Amino acid sequence: MTADRFLPPAHPLPEPLRGNEAGTFAADTVTRRLPEIARRTGAENILDATRRQLVEALAAEIGPTPLSPIDEPENADRALWAQHVAPYLDSTWLDAPWFFIETYFFRRLLAATGYSQPGMRRGVDPFREQKRLATEGAMELAAQLGDGLDRFPLLLASSLWANRVDLSLWPADDAESVRHRQVFAPAATDRMLVDDTRETVDALAKATSVHIVLDNAGPELVADLALTAALLSTGTRVTLHTKPHPTFVSDATPSDVGSTVERLAAAETSASRLAELVLAGSQRLRLRISSHAFWVSPQPMWECPLDLAAELADADLIVVKGDANYRRMLGDLHWEPTVPLSEIVRPHRSLVALRTAKSEIAAGLSATTITNVEQEDPAWLTNGCWGMVQYVPADR
Repeated sequence: MTADRFLPPAHPLPEPLRGNEAGTFAADTVTRRLPEIARRTGAENILDATRRQLVEALAAEIGPTPLSPIDEPENADRALWAQHVAPYLDSTWLDAPWFFIETYFFRRLLAATGYSQPGMRRGVDPFREQKRLATEGAMELAAQLGDGLDRFPLLLASSLWANRVDLSLWPADDAESVRHRQVFAPAATDRMLVDDTRETVDALAKATSVHIVLDNAGPELVADLALTAALLSTGTRVTLHTKPHPTFVSDATPSDVGSTVERLAAAETSASRLAELVLAGSQRLRLRISSHAFWVSPQPMWECPLDLAAELADADLIVVKGDANYRRMLGDLHWEPTVPLSEIVRPHRSLVALRTAKSEIAAGLSATTITNVEQEDPAWLTNGCWGMVQYVPADR
C-alpha cells in the first residue's frame, strides 16, 4: 500500500440511498421516523419554550423542503459541518443522500436542544433516559457474559446479536425493543447471512492490539465491554472508538462507556467482573477511549482522515460494530449485494464487521443466500433479525 489508510473501492461508485425512493426504508426514515424521533426527544426532555419550539420546527421541516446550514455560532464543529452541508444546500431532505440526512438531522437535533450552547442544557444528552433504560435491561446479559469470558465465539455472537437493540428504531420501552433484548447468540445461529467467526477468533487470538468501533449503548455496549474485558485479560491492548457527542439516539459516547462500567461495577452478580477487568485495563494503560469527529460525520470510510487512519494503524484487528458503521463502510451506496466486501472496504489493517441488518444495503453475500432469505423473510434487510460476521484482511 502507498499509505496507511483505507483505500477507495475497486469499482465505480453506485448511487447513494435517498429518501425519495418510494417504498424503501430510507423513505420511511426521512418521512416518518426522523420527525417521530424529534418529537419524542422533545417530550422526554425538560426544555424551555424556545428550545421546544426549535425541536418542533425541526420535526415539521423534514420533507420536500430545502436544507439549511447548522447555525450555532459558538459551536466548535461549525466550520466542519459547514463543509459537510455545503454540497446539499440546493437539495431537500428527500433527495439528499440518506446517510448525510441522518447525520445532519441528529446534529440539528442537538443544536435544537442546546447541547453545545451556554446554558442549563449544555452537555446534556437528550437521549440519556433511553440509554439508561436499555442498560438496566442488559444486566442479566452482563451476568451471563461475566461467566463466559474464556469463550470468544460466544462473546462475538453476543456482541453481534446485541446490535439488534437500536433505540433509534425501537425505544427502550417499546415491545419490539424488549423482544430484541431477549434474543441473543445461541438462538440465532440459523440467522447468519455470512459467518466468518472462525477467522475472527483466529485473528483475535493473534492480535496484540484490537480497536473496536462501537455502535449502541445498552445491551450492545455491555456485550462489547465483555469482549473488551476478555481481550484485556489475555494481555491484548484495546481501543474503544466512541461518538464524540450523542447521535442516532443510542450511539455510545465516552460518558456512556463510563456510566455503563459504573453500573456493571455496582452489580451483585458476575457482571461486576467485567467492570473489574475494564477498570484494571484502563489503570494499566492497556485500554483507551478515542472519540473522533469522523464517526459523527456523513463521510464514507474511504475518506477517513489521516490522523484517525494513523490511530487505527495501531490495530492488528479493527472490529466495526453495527448497521450505521456498516453503511459508512459501504458509503451507503446501492452496491449489488454479491460484490465482495473486500472490494468495497479496503482497510490498511484487518477488519471484521459485526452487524445485524437494519437498512437496505449489503455486500459479500452469495446469490443462493439472497434467494433463500428473500423467500423466508421479505423484510430481512431492515428488521434486525439477520446477522453478519464479515472478515476482511488488510489490503496490502
